Amino acid sequence: MLTRSLLLKTLSVCILLVQTCIVQAQYLNKNLPFDPNSVKGTFANGLTYYVRSNHKPEKKVELRLVVKAGSILEDDQQLGLAHFMEHMNFNGTKNFPKNELVSYLQSIGVKFGADLNAYTSFDETVYMLPIPIDKPGNLEKGFQVIEDWAHNALLTDKDIDEERGVVLEESRLGKGAGERMLFKYFPKFAQGSLYADRLPIGKDNILKSFKYETIRKYYKDWYRPDLQAVMVVGDIDTGTAMQLLRKHFAGLQNPNNERERFYVDVKPRTAPDALVVTDKEATNSGVQILYPFTKQLVQNTLADYRKSICRNLALAIINQRLNDLAQSSTPPFPYAQAYFNNLIHGYESFGVFAGFGNDGPDKAVNAMVAELLKVKEYGFTSAELDRAKKESLSVLENAYKERSTTESRDYIDEMVRGFTNKEPIPGIENEYGYHKDMMPGIQLAELNTMVKDWMKNTNTFTLITAPDKPEVKLPSQAALLVLTQKAYQQQVAKTEEKQVATTLIAVKPSPGKVISKTDEDGLGATTYTLSNGIKFTIKTTDYKSDEILFEGVKKGGTNSYGLVDRSNVQFATDMVESMGVGDFTPSDLQKVLAGKNINVTPRINDITAGISGSSTIVDFESMLQLLNLYMTAPRKDEALFKSYKDKQITQLQFLSANPQFAFIDTTVKTMYGNNPLARMVFPKPADYEKLSLDRAIEIYKKEIGTPDGYHFFLVGNVDPKIAIPLIETYLGSIPASNIMPQYKDNGVRPVAGDTKLNIKKGKENKSLILAMYYGETAYSEDKALKAQALAEILNIKVIEDLREKMGNIYTGGFNAQVMKEPYERYSIQLQLPCGPENVDKLLTAADEEIQTLKTNGPELKDLDKVKSQWHEKHRTNMKENKYWKDKLVSIVFWGRDKNNILDYDAWIDKLTVSDIKTTANTLFSGQNKFVSILYPESKVSETDRTTH
Repeated sequence: MLTRSLLLKTLSVCILLVQTCIVQAQYLNKNLPFDPNSVKGTFANGLTYYVRSNHKPEKKVELRLVVKAGSILEDDQQLGLAHFMEHMNFNGTKNFPKNELVSYLQSIGVKFGADLNAYTSFDETVYMLPIPIDKPGNLEKGFQVIEDWAHNALLTDKDIDEERGVVLEESRLGKGAGERMLFKYFPKFAQGSLYADRLPIGKDNILKSFKYETIRKYYKDWYRPDLQAVMVVGDIDTGTAMQLLRKHFAGLQNPNNERERFYVDVKPRTAPDALVVTDKEATNSGVQILYPFTKQLVQNTLADYRKSICRNLALAIINQRLNDLAQSSTPPFPYAQAYFNNLIHGYESFGVFAGFGNDGPDKAVNAMVAELLKVKEYGFTSAELDRAKKESLSVLENAYKERSTTESRDYIDEMVRGFTNKEPIPGIENEYGYHKDMMPGIQLAELNTMVKDWMKNTNTFTLITAPDKPEVKLPSQAALLVLTQKAYQQQVAKTEEKQVATTLIAVKPSPGKVISKTDEDGLGATTYTLSNGIKFTIKTTDYKSDEILFEGVKKGGTNSYGLVDRSNVQFATDMVESMGVGDFTPSDLQKVLAGKNINVTPRINDITAGISGSSTIVDFESMLQLLNLYMTAPRKDEALFKSYKDKQITQLQFLSANPQFAFIDTTVKTMYGNNPLARMVFPKPADYEKLSLDRAIEIYKKEIGTPDGYHFFLVGNVDPKIAIPLIETYLGSIPASNIMPQYKDNGVRPVAGDTKLNIKKGKENKSLILAMYYGETAYSEDKALKAQALAEILNIKVIEDLREKMGNIYTGGFNAQVMKEPYERYSIQLQLPCGPENVDKLLTAADEEIQTLKTNGPELKDLDKVKSQWHEKHRTNMKENKYWKDKLVSIVFWGRDKNNILDYDAWIDKLTVSDIKTTANTLFSGQNKFVSILYPESKVSETDRTTH
């Protein structure tokens, strides 16, 4: 019998527990707040606006126009016109007729495609406009552009007709095995909904012949303020942003008798289903199991937000299990992933996907399903949940620390998702706080219950996409359905948790010492030399609050090896990564690194070898430990080596079935005279068969592991007082071989003279032009700069003439390089995807553009556009850690002129029309020219070309 005192204590505890539960329930029932550092509102006309002042990067404002209208709203005669309308907004508005918009934006430093862009999906159209605000008037013009897109498109008959060719060329780009298979499986994938008939690219026959009023009707119906949002994020105060928003958008009006913006309902799948789709040009085999669509989790309250955290944790654990299998010595699949498909607005579907080999999908299906059944029957383990929590918190903590150095585009992208998909925007301060508060209370039981709920509707859809090859063993549709159902009936054993060490290096190595120090004048950096010969340069910055980048580089590389070692040197670093380092397999490494934001990647290039990576401040020592292991302790694991080879062969065996891959491979081989030492563009299965484990590790140790000749560059929030002792320990301790590495010119050269190659490959009516102009020339940094300017000026003409006037391409252009190592040379490349019927016209047009530059030089306005874009890019680059890392390598390691960075603006301002003309005559001298053209294997009928 309870005593009175004990009874009172027990009642007190019960009351306290009840009160705690009530408080927690009240807390979780609170609505999620909106980010206190941003402003969101709605004008009387229904237009939503978002504003945030952010100073990264300086003197730039990101603008977005988002329209909650995409291809799903098209009428049957409008298929493809939501996307076509996106194009038309760049081709004539009230204040920017025809191509004046692109021309104006180029003149203020905005590059078409790279900066200025847009996209159309099923349910939204998004326009992206970054505006430099270093000059008066730019910001006002930027808002005018966004306003014009919202309601001032001209849509003239002439402009529409001239853009048809461009959109059809974009459609042509997507044609191939992937699209052909998509058309076969998408109706089932979309669960029989309207989405199956509303792919954004549309139908070619409609794009060619739609009536002008048809697209004008789409624009009038759906481009209206109550379906639009404008986002403003950047180096601007909220008051100024609001003033401009009111001026340009508060007065917009919705149309009379406006159409209802409907959303598609999805009927539940009533029985399990399966489909096998093949294509002769497909390059790999995959299988996925998709559960029926259900209503999407909408995050309105803190309780909803907590559910999303639980979901992410559960997905992370499942994917870690799948990854462990893929990285095992006997993998049932080369890769696999669990995911949520949000294809249909307002719905979501849980699914799993895996690749498989020639022996068929059985192992992959059984293994994927087995992992799901293990979760269903046994749940997750405490160790798995702890690691997932560490990873999740680590990501949020890093974002929180970077909150004052986060790029404006990251904030504005979040706003776009908030408007289109109802993603919550509580602000990183709140999100980090919620994660810290909620994580400790998340238990295994609720995650296990949640995953069971994902799989409670067993009417799955199993899909196989694969090459149509006799080597690939594929089931019939009925057999695939039986295979899936049997997989769900298998008996599974509980996953046993393997114990993994908690530290990378148990005993710290004996450190070396810094023996010299040199200031890098003007660069804000200092170079140190260690007792083993390694040099390292540190540049401390505040560009990012919690980022440290490093790159180690030394001379050497693949050119130093003959034909017998071609595969060994080419794949050495990938092979080591597949086996792990120290005592850790790749899977073990992921577990011991859980919660750490570090990355270390070795590489061997043509004339260099090295290792690069990144970390946060707190994880800097762990990064150096991992770096030490990659240099000193690559694992040798026969089973994982065999697994690596088998996976690569499985994934690459049908690569040549892709017409463009085969075309590029043949082009490169021909261009280099079938020299077996030429760069390996697309490896073949036979290349992996030649791998020798022992020899590849020997090469790896020589190229990556020896400290001789290494120079490391560290840029970011690095404190030298903390960093140097750690570098002395983990880099200075590595013994030198006292052999200074050098790179080698292996004598590989492209063929001389004028060469033209025609290659017929592929079913689709599509071509690709690759033109290369090259030769040897004395190197100078001035010449390299002028060559780049020449290519950019030509790209302006490609957009204006080959794309907009001729309508014969969607994308393409020139690229130019002048290089010093391993021998002095130049190379200019032209790439133009197009229709076979336009090849000759485009080659003629490109030659005419080149000849004009050689005869007259460029127009001054085009050179000024290039300068403006470079000035703008440089201003941003100067506050980027990666830019400084790369430039320090160029200046300190390779000996380039630092003044071309420190006085960059003056350097490019010296460029003249005469400089570009002279460069054009030098580099387009006719010394060597190689033109390769891809044609389809046979003529494609007009019917096949214009219908799906």
